[in-house]
Amino acid sequence: MTLRKLTIGEVIAGLAGAVLFGVLFGPWFGGSTGWSSLTVVLALVLISAGLGVILLLATAFQRSQAYPVAAEVFGFAFAAVTTVVLLIEILVRSSPGWAAWLGLVAVACVAAGCWAAMRAHVRPA
Repeated sequence: MTLRKLTIGEVIAGLAGAVLFGVLFGPWFGGSTGWSSLTVVLALVLISAGLGVILLLATAFQRSQAYPVAAEVFGFAFAAVTTVVLLIEILVRSSPGWAAWLGLVAVACVAAGCWAAMRAHVRPA
């Protein structure tokens, strides 16, 4: 394991994914936890959080760049879509709790972290 090769984007995505897992236990809608109040969106949230954590771990433990790059691409795609869907869900449903807003910020941070990790590998010509 080498932590020196981690970029700030990978750290942000990994920590935001871990926060997102924890926030699911807080009050999302109507006082219910994220596990019980989210339906289809829960699958997107779990995939996005998982990909953020996988990006951090894959970069730290893999010698090859194939797995981290795949986690960056899929993590950004899922987290970006999840951010939009979750924002719509928060705006449409009544009485979103603090965990819903923190979850939205965490999903957006996963997307931003994956994007920053992808941009860190681009070298100017």
